[in-house]
Amino acid sequence: MRDNEIVLNIEKVVNKGYGMARAEDGKIVLVEGAYPGEIVVAKVEKEKRDLIFAKAVDVVKPSPHRRIPKCPFLGKCGGCQFMDIDYKEQLRIKEEIVHEMFQRSLKTDLYFKGIVPSDIEYGYRTKIETTAFWKGEVFIGMKMKGSHRVVSIDRCLLAPDKVNSLIREIPRFLTALDVPIYSFSKRRGVLKHVVFRYAFSTDQTMLIFVTKTESFKWGKALARLILKEFPWIHSIIHVMNSKDSIILRGPYRTLHGEGVIIEKYDWEDYQIPPTAFFQSNYFVSKKLSNVLFDSLNLSGEEVVLDLYSGVGLFSLRLSSAAKKVIGVESSRISVKAAKANANINDRRNTTFVESDVLDFLKSYDKRSDIVVLDPPRSGAGKEVMREILRISPKKIAYVSCEPSTLVRDVKILVDGGYSVESVQPFDMFPQTFHVETLTLLKRVIR
Repeated sequence: MRDNEIVLNIEKVVNKGYGMARAEDGKIVLVEGAYPGEIVVAKVEKEKRDLIFAKAVDVVKPSPHRRIPKCPFLGKCGGCQFMDIDYKEQLRIKEEIVHEMFQRSLKTDLYFKGIVPSDIEYGYRTKIETTAFWKGEVFIGMKMKGSHRVVSIDRCLLAPDKVNSLIREIPRFLTALDVPIYSFSKRRGVLKHVVFRYAFSTDQTMLIFVTKTESFKWGKALARLILKEFPWIHSIIHVMNSKDSIILRGPYRTLHGEGVIIEKYDWEDYQIPPTAFFQSNYFVSKKLSNVLFDSLNLSGEEVVLDLYSGVGLFSLRLSSAAKKVIGVESSRISVKAAKANANINDRRNTTFVESDVLDFLKSYDKRSDIVVLDPPRSGAGKEVMREILRISPKKIAYVSCEPSTLVRDVKILVDGGYSVESVQPFDMFPQTFHVETLTLLKRVIR
């Protein structure tokens, strides 16, 4: 065994998917690629004063839940982490992570509900983002974890079948038309990313080309060439994005089709524009929306604030039983889509405001009975939490895809006079360490 390798007994899996162990000197070791009950040889990659980060290089005693991963790119591509462990164990691990984080933060017993599984383990993603690169010909692939290097792929097991048929063939079209590929190291070139969006309820597919440049003179010819073989593509889009840090942002134009895809739920239809946020798993988002709706037990008299409202998924669901819903969203594209969705579904009691959430709350001085929020992974933060406390709604529903920022924000609400009524994880992201959680809080009557 090499000097920078250690043998470890894995106790459990913690947030971000690390197996947790203890070194001989008592330091906590976070191990990538290790599961509860395993004995592994791990290579130390970074050491801090009281914490070590390592990667499993050999499994001496494997978990009985380990399985051979279906994807040949696991460990190379940064998209999945849990594909080599069976699905029931994935669910158990995620449920335990969320439960322990809440217990540790709030130091109290909670009404904790079991995790809601996904209907399907694979092929569930509504959006797949790939990066283009040149190596004698055009390839598209996924970035390695913590790296700008790209792993070439010919399929993604999280993608629907129609998307995979495009992933295999799109590089051929790009090569045929000699489309200049952008170099992230040299910061020159044209095409950066190819993004695929899919609507499960309508079988509609959107193909998006993201360029560094405003001009994409190959766009129309590329669309015509692709449509000859794939006439079922609903929309083809060109997005102009000069920023390298974000994939899907910027102005866009439609090369083919309507420029949106439609997702139909039991209660409403939603138009989804190319650059708007929408939930990653159609099947789990239906379950989450239903649980949220049922848990709030609306009477028809409530005024609801829906913060980070996106294209109106929760706003329109709740508007069917609330007096009024106000959605707040900073993305102009999403707000425009939300207003269109309200019209499509004939919801006259909804208003959508284009604003930073904190700026909106600071100027909001009207009644709000319920606040719903679904912020990005960074969470809403203490200033937003303080403004929500000032507004003092009767109920709060916090939807989060990052447990650490969720418990941080919920702690502020609890300290400010709210009690946690329920916490329920949802497996929005099978085969990964990510987990969605719905937390319901109620104002304590003093």
